[in-house]
Amino acid sequence: MSESVGRWLVWTGVWLAALVGCDDAQVTDPRFATPERTVATLLATHGLADESQDAIRARIAERGSFELRDAETWRMCFTDLDRPGGEGMAGYVLGLLAAGREDLRYETIADRGYAMPREGIRVVLERGQDGAFRIVLAESVPEEVQRGLLQVEENARRRRAPPGP
Repeated sequence: MSESVGRWLVWTGVWLAALVGCDDAQVTDPRFATPERTVATLLATHGLADESQDAIRARIAERGSFELRDAETWRMCFTDLDRPGGEGMAGYVLGLLAAGREDLRYETIADRGYAMPREGIRVVLERGQDGAFRIVLAESVPEEVQRGLLQVEENARRRRAPPGP
């Protein structure tokens, strides 16, 4: 083999290794690298990572809510948490995923992921430019549930508002 062909092979190998390295660099946070990891991360923000589905369902029946342990990571799990009704929608999605955690099925098609706790119910995740999959509330919460949550939020806002003159 000639020296120029040898150099060409070395440089081609270096170039290919660099390209492969770029693919790995797309995901900046492994907690959101796949839809499965994002759901696990979401559950961990409320201390549910190691809870059984039955224990989670019992807690839902008993208390109706979970304690938030990591607000910063919780916010990172969603693309549109800051929308009106976003906090309520996020709680709805958490409840769906937590109550069905052992039955979850996942599907990924290109830059979209789906977590399905039961037939006919799916939570939509979208891969961002950073490679992270995050939950899209607008597409994961049924419209009638969104309307109800917005009404609850509006009623709460009215109760907190000072009485008019």
